[in-house]
Amino acid sequence: MAEVSIIVPVYQVENYIRQCVDSILAQTFTDFELILVDDGSKDQSGKICDEYVLIDERVKVIHQTNSGAATARNSGMNQAVGNYFMFVDSDDYIAPTMLECLHKTILNEKADMVVCNCLYFFESDEKKDFCTNMKLETLSGMEIFYNRKNERNYGIWTVVWNKLIKKEIVQKVKFRSGKYYEDEFWANDIYQMDIKVVTIPDCLYYYRQHDDSTMKKKNIKKNFDIVEALQERIYIYLKEEKYSDQAYKVFIYSLEYLEESKRMITNQEEQDKFIQAEKRTKDIVKQLKQRKLSKMKSVSLVFMGINPCLVFVVGMKFRGLLERFL
Repeated sequence: MAEVSIIVPVYQVENYIRQCVDSILAQTFTDFELILVDDGSKDQSGKICDEYVLIDERVKVIHQTNSGAATARNSGMNQAVGNYFMFVDSDDYIAPTMLECLHKTILNEKADMVVCNCLYFFESDEKKDFCTNMKLETLSGMEIFYNRKNERNYGIWTVVWNKLIKKEIVQKVKFRSGKYYEDEFWANDIYQMDIKVVTIPDCLYYYRQHDDSTMKKKNIKKNFDIVEALQERIYIYLKEEKYSDQAYKVFIYSLEYLEESKRMITNQEEQDKFIQAEKRTKDIVKQLKQRKLSKMKSVSLVFMGINPCLVFVVGMKFRGLLERFL
């Protein structure tokens, strides 16, 4: 048995995986198991993972056919035995005290989840390194979902990798296989649970930014997935009148991906998916029109109901002015 299970999905990261694993094995808190899930890597990543099994008995390796990060994380969760789970991306690394700090906090605060600050580091220019704003506070999952998720640095809540989570909480929510932006779907699920979340300002996770990042390579499926995840969140907000402004805010954000998808269509299947996404968009507009919103938002919805993508393009030209009202 191990107190903490650390799960790392691994795919095509032979240049980064050693730094990632070494940073985990160097933790000051040592009562953990490390589960490396090789998601059908074609480079040396899988072989490197196997090498660590011979180096440290806490390391376990799962090899599977390529199925995506969501499925890899689920595979790791199915094998994990710890009381708490932590996820790390294989091209990132963590501070030596990360696990110790998170574990100490989750016990002392009797929390279900602990979230730490992180550093986004750019390989090409160290001067661009930055971290998000975070302070020591206690929040409910509902507060995060209905309010904090829509702040400027909302990604800190969405990602799964800067958190330590109780096993009984995280195992109730599976990552949705076959999806890009699987963290967005995961966040839609987990923050609607009755959970206590504690945040700490310590910058303990190092999130690598590089040009060959999978998420930076645009394709229409990614866009459809993020639109689906955002629209799912909007429909949850629309269940209660008091969250209408939050629904509108996320709706505007979703239009960026919808409009971009329209410009990327190359075949009938993509055209059909776009039509479905646009249909949901117009349904959301219809529901928002029935809500108590500001006059400017209400007027904008009249035009969006006709051609949401076109309105978004025009709106972007006046973005600075619009942000004062939206």
